[in-house]
Amino acid sequence: MHYTQTRESFPAFGLSLLFKIVIATIILFPAYSVEANNTYYIRLVLPNLLIVLMLGWYLLFCPKQYKADRATGIFSIIYMTTLILYNAVTYYFNGLYGQWYWDQVNETICLLFFLFLVLCLSEHELRRMDLLRLIFFLTALSTLCCIFMFHKYELQSLNIRLDAILRNGQTEAYGIRCSWLFPHKSQYALILLMSIFLVLRHRKIFSRQWLAWGMVLLLLYGLYICDTMSAFGALILGIGGLFLDYLRKKGLRFNKYMVVGGGLVAAAGIAVFILINQNRSNMSTLGARIPIWTKSIQTILENPSGIGRRYGGHFSMQAMEGLYVDNCHNVFLNHALRYSIPAGILFTILILAIVIYTIYVSRSFFALGSWLGILFLMSMDHSVTLNQFAYFLLLVFFLYLYDEKPEYGPPSNPI
Repeated sequence: MHYTQTRESFPAFGLSLLFKIVIATIILFPAYSVEANNTYYIRLVLPNLLIVLMLGWYLLFCPKQYKADRATGIFSIIYMTTLILYNAVTYYFNGLYGQWYWDQVNETICLLFFLFLVLCLSEHELRRMDLLRLIFFLTALSTLCCIFMFHKYELQSLNIRLDAILRNGQTEAYGIRCSWLFPHKSQYALILLMSIFLVLRHRKIFSRQWLAWGMVLLLLYGLYICDTMSAFGALILGIGGLFLDYLRKKGLRFNKYMVVGGGLVAAAGIAVFILINQNRSNMSTLGARIPIWTKSIQTILENPSGIGRRYGGHFSMQAMEGLYVDNCHNVFLNHALRYSIPAGILFTILILAIVIYTIYVSRSFFALGSWLGILFLMSMDHSVTLNQFAYFLLLVFFLYLYDEKPEYGPPSNPI
């Protein structure tokens, strides 16, 4: 990679300060908006407003520098072309039916933020900002707060609900124990899963290894109280990739016995997962996901232009007898349901472009396994919403495209 010039001290200081404020806001206040509103009809998310200020600072005061390798260039062209088409299509259908203008603005800011991280900041500059340690500290802080809030609710559940629950008019605890940070447990579970992957990927940055493993245990406990067992299945995929990278680093060649052994371990893991969940949900329908997806696809085909403002309002679908849902339980299907089929397809292409590019740059089993786990959660629930989209993309960048300690090897070797 080649960079045209280095930053001056004052612009670099301002950019570093703004970036740290952005990260703190993304991690601690992802659901706050400039104009107060409910979860679905949110206006400009506060982290996105700060991202705009940071990007404006960079454009006005900082010398421009761009990564010049071929893979990044191809990715950037595909990414920007798809983003432009996505905005054109979404704006058209918003004008006709949807009226989700602010959602489009917020999503575009997040996607441009990711492209900025990919193109404009060198690893040397990012290391100088010392952002990864800040991310770890704030992640640990937010997880501790979440655990405290969870147990505060557990202690008060027989007497009085938490103030947040009372304000929201909730009558039960399901899915709202972490709602101080995210609207639903599946969204927080995905962030915790990616944070665990991040610690495993960059564990050598910790001055003491017991700190790294202590943080993993903290995040695992946070994942446990989210009560989303599918996240542990996704975690196994990432750890399996990490183990394969370890074997590759040791110079072990893969043979049919290792493949068979790995298959048996995977089968055993799946069997354990099914045994754990058989009393919790109907595994033959993947916890009712199959009928929900079937009904969702039928509804999307009946409404190819999207359902507009009905989403998040009084909209519901009968997936099966006695089961009504208000979303597709799938990030990609939800986009098609909200914005239109063309917008859903283009959004899926954007995410897949990020997936393919990051796996290509990382070139590791860990990247492949962890992405399979992340996509699994994104396909099982509405686990990525507007509130956390910038958080999600920030973790993607530091997980796959950033190397804190080059002396330990390229990004392709997370061991």
